[in-house]
Amino acid sequence: MDTTENQTETAEPPAKIKSVAATILREFFQALEKEEYLGEVAPGLRKVVLEEGTLREPAIRATLFPDAP
Repeated sequence: MDTTENQTETAEPPAKIKSVAATILREFFQALEKEEYLGEVAPGLRKVVLEEGTLREPAIRATLFPDAP
């Protein structure tokens, strides 16, 4: 039984899912930028989530509340 072939087949769908998720998130951040009070934090959130790929609460919290201790 060759498991390498099975791993390759299962490795490709997450890339598609990731690109679909990234597209949805990009659209979300674009809409967020248009909101009066949220437009200021949208670029930072986009950077953390899409560019850095971080979905951890401390990084998102630091982006949303830069002055918090």
